[in-house]
Amino acid sequence: KSFGIQLAALLLVAQLSATCQARTVVVFVGGWGTTPAQMESLSRSVPEGQKARFFLPKGFFNLVRPWYCAELLYEYIHKNLADDDLIFVSFSLGGIVTQRMLNDHPELSVKKLILVASPVGGYRVPPPYPFFSEDFPKGLPVYVIAGSKSEESFHLREVNDGSVDVQSAFTVPDDNLKDGAIFPAAHLELHELPQVQIQLSQWLGLSGEPQKDEGDKKIAKKEKRLGPESPDSQAVN
Repeated sequence: KSFGIQLAALLLVAQLSATCQARTVVVFVGGWGTTPAQMESLSRSVPEGQKARFFLPKGFFNLVRPWYCAELLYEYIHKNLADDDLIFVSFSLGGIVTQRMLNDHPELSVKKLILVASPVGGYRVPPPYPFFSEDFPKGLPVYVIAGSKSEESFHLREVNDGSVDVQSAFTVPDDNLKDGAIFPAAHLELHELPQVQIQLSQWLGLSGEPQKDEGDKKIAKKEKRLGPESPDSQAVN
């Protein structure tokens, strides 16, 4: 009888422990002007019950206030996902907002951050006030996707996606950067590219292995800062 009571108690503790375990939620953060259709395309590899979506507020005034958008993102997380383990997949300026929010709120339980075409390192012509930062929470694993369907622009370095250059996208400290991939796509084509979804699935631990593709160029961490003078950056095109 005593053994039966002990066994029942152990089973109850195990059940409670499993119930209390935090779930993992993938939070997709859109860029400035990201549409619902684009967000759906970006997040389609993750099952509905395992993801959340956050859209940046509209309007140019909000575009130049990443600190304000970061607090809106934190309020959303605090209200809806405070007890969950989080993985962020952030597109374009949404990555700058997420980066700022994570630096401001290190108490959040974040497993990793995936940046898709985010201008972490800014542009050739910097804004007149502090906007971009190379700071990330200590120990946070960061993964980067960038596009290389380049266009000539005075504010972008040679290898770019038309809106963000590759060097800027990979301006992530060595201690944080875990992996990265460059695809021959323009900024707004990255949502649709099947290879991007395959890469996201691998980094998120979902089913499916990345396909071998001539346009998919993986880079080592030591090669992450690609400039116009780099042979590798030329080979991406």
